[in-house]
Amino acid sequence: MAVFMSQPWSGNLPSQPAVSVVIPCYRVTEYITGTLSSLRTQTFRNFETIVVNDGCPDTSNLEHALEPFREEVVYIRQENQGVSAARNAGIGAARAPLIALLDGDDEWEATYLEKHVALLDSHPEIDAVYPNVLLVGKNPWAGRLMMDIYPSRGEVTFAKVVRQECTVFSCLTARRSSLERGGLFDPALRSAEDMDLWLRMLHSGAKITYHSEPLVRHRLRRGSLSDDQTWIAFTTLRMFGKLLGTLDLTDEERQALVDEIGRVNAVMNLVHARRALYRKNPAEALERFASANRVLKQWRLSVAIGILRVWPKLLSSYVRRKFPHEELYVR
Repeated sequence: MAVFMSQPWSGNLPSQPAVSVVIPCYRVTEYITGTLSSLRTQTFRNFETIVVNDGCPDTSNLEHALEPFREEVVYIRQENQGVSAARNAGIGAARAPLIALLDGDDEWEATYLEKHVALLDSHPEIDAVYPNVLLVGKNPWAGRLMMDIYPSRGEVTFAKVVRQECTVFSCLTARRSSLERGGLFDPALRSAEDMDLWLRMLHSGAKITYHSEPLVRHRLRRGSLSDDQTWIAFTTLRMFGKLLGTLDLTDEERQALVDEIGRVNAVMNLVHARRALYRKNPAEALERFASANRVLKQWRLSVAIGILRVWPKLLSSYVRRKFPHEELYVR
């Protein structure tokens, strides 16, 4: 890691913070003021803020945006290595026993730290906690709560996180010792890196909990949902394969990974089937839809397969209306 600066811009920081807030920054310049302003409103004040510039292409603009906060942050500037390396650099510079992760385009409600510090202080058996999240930005999901889309049910376990019965969000507050015991973030992963660490933490015996109060405003960026889905699925499959090969798993944990690998591959076949329709290749689309349905067993897919066999142009027209941005990613 090439670190160009790793100290407070000013000495106006707590001598012994209870929490270190770690903020990785890459292409978030237009949002960072709102992010840091939300820290100024926190009712719990004994924290330090560590901003990691992960090789931002607009570093001069980012540093200009950070100028009003120079007395409040530890600023680290490094060559671009991805969000995992940026978070690890922030954790490495942290002085507090609790680490709160905050993305550079998200914002916290005023009681975020107060409530999470109180929970971890009163429950020493808990290693990490995540809240509900309000989705904001220009996206069809804006205004909804994350747990309405990705619920968390019951105890958070390795198998349940793999099966998406509990979705641990990236806006998590954790004991630094638990993050380190889990091995920190994997710099080789540029997506699914958070799920990878949560699974390793759970496998190492960490206890993660959650609550339903929305204390984070998570920004959704413009872009194709299916394109995001493709990249996330690819890196998730890579991450699952790594865990299968490196962890001493129980039978339940191993089976959960194997089953989810099959499901993610099936979802990827759906994406590629849609793109085949865009390329006017109904034969490939039919093959991929059928392969996906052997795993997913959905009646809608069975109907789509029937239509594709009889009237492929009708299904192609529907897909173009339903996924208007898909053609941007057809190669």
